[in-house]
Amino acid sequence: MSNEIEELKLELNRLKDDNRELFQTLVEPGLHRKVQEFLDSFEDYFRERGFVIRKKENKVRVSFDDLHLKAFSDGGHDIFIMRGKEQIASVTVKFIGEGESGGRQGQSVDLLDQLEKEKSLANDLSNPVFYYTGREFGFKYETPLSVLESIFGV
Repeated sequence: MSNEIEELKLELNRLKDDNRELFQTLVEPGLHRKVQEFLDSFEDYFRERGFVIRKKENKVRVSFDDLHLKAFSDGGHDIFIMRGKEQIASVTVKFIGEGESGGRQGQSVDLLDQLEKEKSLANDLSNPVFYYTGREFGFKYETPLSVLESIFGV
């Protein structure tokens, strides 16, 4: 019995290591791509509306008369949209399956349960599906344009 438990623990640790590697090679670069996609869409959205655009790494400023907006990333998965010094929105890039692992050590979760969760997470990490969300709107948006329209809507 204890031999089976040890084998399950080894399998669980192997899965966690594999999932960490999948996160670093597939998910992490994808999250950064989605942040850049959002900043590019922010630039295009306002350029099409006649705004003057100034761009630096991880930061886009748009101006029209006395209206000045800025979208920038903190280098992570969060994007902040500011009007002057006031934050009007924060957008986070996430992936389906995020938060499914870790943080459960204090709870008595069944070993088989943990294995199943890690296997499920491995599938999500192997084929990551990204989306945008934020505290202000809480929905899952697939495209930057849908987020921008929800914030600056017509």
